[in-house]
Amino acid sequence: MPRRKPARPQSLLAAPFYAGFVIAGMATVLLGPVLPILGARWTLTDLQAGSLFAVQFTASTIGAVLASYFSRACLVFGYASVAAGLAALALADYQLALLAFALVGIGLGSATTATNLLFGTQRPNMRGLMLTRVNLFWGLGAVCCPPFVAATIGPGTLRFLLLGLSLGATGVFAAVVSLLSRVGTELETRSRPDKVGRLGPSVFVLFSALLFLYVGGETSVSGWIATYTNRFDHLSPSRSGLFVSAFWISIVFGRALTPVLVRRTSEFAVLTSGVIASLCGIASLLFPQTPLLTLAAVAVAGMGCAPVFPLAVARLLARIGPSRHAGWVFAICGAGAAVLPWMTGLYSGHSGSLRAAFLVPLAAMGGVLMLSFAERFLPVDRAESSAVSS
Repeated sequence: MPRRKPARPQSLLAAPFYAGFVIAGMATVLLGPVLPILGARWTLTDLQAGSLFAVQFTASTIGAVLASYFSRACLVFGYASVAAGLAALALADYQLALLAFALVGIGLGSATTATNLLFGTQRPNMRGLMLTRVNLFWGLGAVCCPPFVAATIGPGTLRFLLLGLSLGATGVFAAVVSLLSRVGTELETRSRPDKVGRLGPSVFVLFSALLFLYVGGETSVSGWIATYTNRFDHLSPSRSGLFVSAFWISIVFGRALTPVLVRRTSEFAVLTSGVIASLCGIASLLFPQTPLLTLAAVAVAGMGCAPVFPLAVARLLARIGPSRHAGWVFAICGAGAAVLPWMTGLYSGHSGSLRAAFLVPLAAMGGVLMLSFAERFLPVDRAESSAVSS
């Protein structure tokens, strides 16, 4: 009997993956808009609030490592863990919230890494576009989250939102289980020999550092901007949460625009231009301004961030192919989301100014820009040259 070929995303029912990324986007950014609410309810310091980011995204790094070795299982386990974590958060005090965010984090790390590896390796000639498309759905979820939080500002109604998200994650879990049972094939990203294959030390270090700094910088902005506007622009928690939504709306718009830009110019040019725009937006947050100018800064930062993650991952996978070692890079970039928002809270606590603490994501994006240029000087194998020359 001939051996079945590994399933490709286009041969699968894509809806569960896209729906899962909508839920994942909402769950990933949830902490940002609810942080002013939780901070007031539990009287949290900035350092305690930063610990919630650290717990969620440290757990996410563990999930990303698991996805390197058990990608099919992680597609199932990931959404089950997210559902359990969101349900626990609905009933949480601060101590239980730490466990709840850990469950959410390990689930997100597992499911999103497995999906990104699947979409980024099965069609090498379209990896940049496919990764941009699936992450566009993630961005749609991220956009939807803050308005829902703003509409459910009370303790009871916020609990209903969390339980609703938990039910949504449960639905995705059931759909993925059903899909995998019908397809009946292993969705391992290492299912065929890797022509590029080897993840050399220089490639590993550079892309790990680049994605660590990018994800950490992006999460610092989205995670703290609601608290920033609540504190400095004197906006209510419901209105300040809308700035998180503005950030993610800009990212979604930018990711929808990215395929058009990539067809007209190189991926490298789009990536570096985005990083420069994000630097300009974040830098303006270091200075006192009106809420309207803050909104403009957030929009510029979001538009700049939009192409960075999918195009950087595409350039990484162009070098290493469907290698299990890619999961370690995703794990390290997830650690950036744990460390840099925590550092932002730590800097704010020591300096006495959350505005000054935005130097942390600014420095991170500066590092991303330097590493993006440094990547051009990495040696390229002949098999890779056409894939990464752009």
